[in-house]
Amino acid sequence: MLTGPGLSLHGGVQRQKSTPWAIMLFIGYWLMFAAEFSMIRFSQGDDGRWIVSTTDQPPVWISLLLLAVVICSFVVAIGFIFALWRERNQSSWFWGAQDFTGNDVLHIVAWMHVFQTGVLLLYGFFLEGTLFSEGTIGGTLESASFQLFLLLLIPIWFRGRWGEIGLTRPVRLGQMILVLLVLFLFIAKVLDVAITSPLADWLGLSLSSEREQQIEKEILQAKDTDLLASIASFVVIGVLVPIAEEVLFRGVLQTYLVRRLGAILGILLSSLWFALLHIDIALFVPLFVIGLGLGFVRHRYQSIWGAVLLHAVNNLSGVLYYFH
Repeated sequence: MLTGPGLSLHGGVQRQKSTPWAIMLFIGYWLMFAAEFSMIRFSQGDDGRWIVSTTDQPPVWISLLLLAVVICSFVVAIGFIFALWRERNQSSWFWGAQDFTGNDVLHIVAWMHVFQTGVLLLYGFFLEGTLFSEGTIGGTLESASFQLFLLLLIPIWFRGRWGEIGLTRPVRLGQMILVLLVLFLFIAKVLDVAITSPLADWLGLSLSSEREQQIEKEILQAKDTDLLASIASFVVIGVLVPIAEEVLFRGVLQTYLVRRLGAILGILLSSLWFALLHIDIALFVPLFVIGLGLGFVRHRYQSIWGAVLLHAVNNLSGVLYYFH
C-alpha cells in the first residue's frame, strides 16, 4: 500500500529503525479510529428522524480494547521516539531535503497516534477535567490542540521540502480566485439545499450535530468572556485550524495518494479521510463534498493555499454567524 515507483516505504537505510515502530503506531491509529466510531449511537427523535450521538458509557469490550491499545501504543511510542532519536545523526530526515515517500505519510500518522495516546493518558488517568475553562484563551487552544500539534509537526518534518506538500505559490492565481468564489457560493447557498437536506430527508436523519453544537458553545462562551477570548476563538477556529487541516489532508495525504493512485482516487480518498476524521455522521456528506472541492483546488492550482483560503473563509463565516 505504501510502496511504489519513486515512493518507496523506506526513505533509505536511515529509516529502518523507526519504520517498524511507525507501522505499529499506524495500526494503532486505525484501531482507535474504529473504536471511536463504535461508540456512535442512533436514536429516534420526536419527529421520527434518527439522531446521531456518542455514548458516554461505551461497552466493556470497547473500554478494554481502548485500554489495551493505549497501553501498547504508549510502549510503542517510546520505542518510536527512541529510534528517531538514534537516527538524528544518520540522515537529514528531520532537517533537510529528500524525496517525499510513503514513509513520510507513515511517520506523520504515527506521530498523530503518539499525540492521541498522550491525550488519552493525560485526560484518562491524570486530569479530572480540562486544563482550562471553556471560553477562555487556554480553553480555545486546548480544544484545538491536535490541529496546533499538526501545525508544528508537519512543517518541521518537511523542512526543506515544503514545495512537495503544496506550500508554494498557486499557478493561475486569478482563475483560482474565481473558482474559490464559485465554490464558496456553492457551499453557502447550494450544498445544503441541493444535497445535504434532501439526502437527510431520504435517510430520515437529523442534521443535529454534537460537534457543531460543541463548537457553537465554545464560541459563545468566548464571546461572553472577553475581547481577547473572542479574538483567540476567531483566529484559532477561523485561521489556524484550516491551515493545519489543509497541510495534513491536502498537503501530505492527498499529495501522496494522487502520486500513488492518480488524481481522482487520491482526491476521493483524502476527502473521505477528512470527513471521517471529524466523526460527525450527521454532517458527513457536506464535509466530504467540501473536501472534494478543497482537493480539486489543491490539485488544479498546485498549491494548498487556495484550499486554505476557502477552508478559512468557510470557518470564519461560521464563527461570525455564531457571534451574531
